[in-house]
Amino acid sequence: MTDVAFEFAAGAAPSAQVPAHRAPRVLWIDPDSGAIEPGLDMLRRHGFEVARADTAAEAQPMLDAAGADLVILETALSDADGLGLCRRLSEADGAPVLVVARAADTLDRVAGLEFGADDVLPKTIHPLELLARVRALLRRAARHARQAAHAALATWRFDAELGYVTSPSGRTVRLSPADSALLRALVDRPGVVLPREALVALLHGEGGVAGGRSIDARVARLRRALSACDGAGELIKTLRGGGYLFQAHVTVRSGLVAA
Repeated sequence: MTDVAFEFAAGAAPSAQVPAHRAPRVLWIDPDSGAIEPGLDMLRRHGFEVARADTAAEAQPMLDAAGADLVILETALSDADGLGLCRRLSEADGAPVLVVARAADTLDRVAGLEFGADDVLPKTIHPLELLARVRALLRRAARHARQAAHAALATWRFDAELGYVTSPSGRTVRLSPADSALLRALVDRPGVVLPREALVALLHGEGGVAGGRSIDARVARLRRALSACDGAGELIKTLRGGGYLFQAHVTVRSGLVAA
């Protein structure tokens, strides 16, 4: 059997790092203006630009414009499922999300983290701790941006027959057959937006019955596996509306490939 291998290098990735010449921008989505006033004041006094929105609809224009470096979110919203919004923001791989909720017991914190929040805090948190947590999340985002910039210069090798992915540093992970098939579908179509339904058809054939959420879970699992290979999971982008895109330059190499 003729083996097929791919080499892929990251395309240009947008930086999540805050430029040094401007203040960090925070979008706070919360209808309870009175409860969050001390936190708002603390952030503004320490140089943050903070925009407020009472509802998800009011916040949407700024979210669409990717104008925030960090989103603070109360999950109890009048016009949207707050946890669902948290998940969408997390999957879009944009600004970090800090959930500050009126109810923040153990189950609430677990739910927020499971839905993609980068941190979960009670609304009663002291403003100084809120400031420290916000700064910590922005530092983490800056490190993430630097790693993405480094990855943009790197090349990975994917042996599609054996399921091995080898990173620029020589680190190798072996994917399961299911994860390898999903990565093959993505690397065959670099730069192409693939809706969930298209991935179902590619992986299971026309008329495949796997649901969109099943695809989401498979993509998440593949990302985790590739992240252990010098951050290659960052090349799989989640797009608004349920699509995925493999943001990379791909070279196909046919012939006998060494493992």
